[in-house]
Amino acid sequence: MRNILLVVFVLGLLLPGGGYVGYRSYLSARQAHLVKQAQNYLAKPDVKKALMCLQGVLRSNPRNVKACRLMAELSEAERSPGAVVWRSRVVELDPRSLDDRLLLAQSAVMFREYAVATNALAGVDANGKKSCAYQNLAGEVASTVGQLAQAEADFIEASRLEPTNPVPQLNLATVRLHGTNATALAEARAALTHISSSSSALRCQALRELVMDSMRFHQTNEAMRLSSELVQQTNSAFRDQLLRLDVLKVTQNAGFKPALAALERESGTNLGKIYELSNWQMTRVGPADTLAWLRGLPASFQTNQPLALLQLTAQCQTMQGDWRGVQSSLKQQNWAELEFERHAILALALREQDLTAAAKGEWDLALKAASSHKESLYMLLRLAAEWKWQSEGEELLWTIVNQYPAEKGAFVALNQTLYYKAMHETDSNGRNGALRPLLMLYSQQLKRAPSDLGIKNNLAMIALLLDAQELNPHVLAREVYAQGSTNASFVSTYAFSLHLQKKDTDALKVIEQLTPKELQDPSVAGYYSLILQATGNKEKARSYLNLALKGQLLPEERRLFERARAGT
Repeated sequence: MRNILLVVFVLGLLLPGGGYVGYRSYLSARQAHLVKQAQNYLAKPDVKKALMCLQGVLRSNPRNVKACRLMAELSEAERSPGAVVWRSRVVELDPRSLDDRLLLAQSAVMFREYAVATNALAGVDANGKKSCAYQNLAGEVASTVGQLAQAEADFIEASRLEPTNPVPQLNLATVRLHGTNATALAEARAALTHISSSSSALRCQALRELVMDSMRFHQTNEAMRLSSELVQQTNSAFRDQLLRLDVLKVTQNAGFKPALAALERESGTNLGKIYELSNWQMTRVGPADTLAWLRGLPASFQTNQPLALLQLTAQCQTMQGDWRGVQSSLKQQNWAELEFERHAILALALREQDLTAAAKGEWDLALKAASSHKESLYMLLRLAAEWKWQSEGEELLWTIVNQYPAEKGAFVALNQTLYYKAMHETDSNGRNGALRPLLMLYSQQLKRAPSDLGIKNNLAMIALLLDAQELNPHVLAREVYAQGSTNASFVSTYAFSLHLQKKDTDALKVIEQLTPKELQDPSVAGYYSLILQATGNKEKARSYLNLALKGQLLPEERRLFERARAGT
């Protein structure tokens, strides 16, 4: 094959004008050959040789979709969260592929990157959302993040689309196990019991859910019986034995320690089992014992550790607070497509040692490494949230919003973050610095979505509160009211605008178009009180002022209303 490719390359150079075309043909043929080799190696499996082939392809063409897909499969097989990065690259290269979007969401759920999973599903077009596969996966994601009502709706729709498919029916019963209605619980258990006896393919999953349900309701004898039945199934998975371990541990069964030791031996050099057992041990036994077991793995694992093991070790050290150990080990490592995560964990270790400047340098490197892919930024955002790094989380949200304007989820999260800061972080004079960033966010978003009345209204109101006349807030308020004169928020903004322009009679006519219930909303009542006071109805104004001051207000609003109550 190598000789054939060389001949093709040389002939291409000899043909008139064929040099560049011939070279490109040679590269394309070589890439296809390496991808095929990688597939053959993965089938054996020979992971190292497959990786070398794929790295060769990606060095010459980082946009080779097949190579990126195979890298994702390889990462998933090695239990590396790098799979999420590779799946996201495939979606970037082929954004219309429904299958690739669903695979990205599945991979993200596997590695607990729920924001990435939600984001991947949000990009599915209207036709894709009509498929059972989409609805079923959307239900799984919603269930995982605790949105049980949405998950139930998704599974019902999946069952409607494919009435004979038992998978969404199983998932629907599983979600209903988390309810409180006794009748619904009994029906869900009956459905799972029926599936466990009628479907060999889904028997293990149904038994799994029944075991967890028994443990949730402290029915230990039933949990012991069901978990024993589960691990005896021919198609039971390693995680089923871990679930059995859970039951043994909770019931303080004498068989727990021997069973754990047997699973440690069974894991051997199987990376998938090592990864699952390590994650189980970290939460049930503790990071110290987990780390001791990892360090006792065969020498072949210690000398050339897969990325998944490097991450597990770092996680154990982090949970123990061994910051010097984290710093020492991570400095010498390279996490390939997850370098941003390595730098972030290093930043954490350095900050915990009060090495502020060095921590800032590592965080900057993490941002730089993640900035070219939004999923990497979301993964970094999850870490910042776990560590309660608010300013870094805000910085990441700004980065996502600026680099990826279509990301509605990031805009909503940044809006909530800045609004919370504006509500709670003030100086000694009662002022805060978060309204200006909010003003900038709304101004920026309005340029991208000029027809969005909600954003335009928010921009108008904050600009009025800050007297930011350069943004023409009175014009904005009038435009919003003209298109949404029945919206209470839009009406109160326009009425406030008229009040500030000393047009209080007009302001009163505008705001009194609202219903009595709408006028009593604290977010409206304060502005109504200002207009009432300005038009001479001080007694009525006082009751609405008191109502407004009981609500959640921005410091600027509270100061405005308190001054009105004081008559200043």
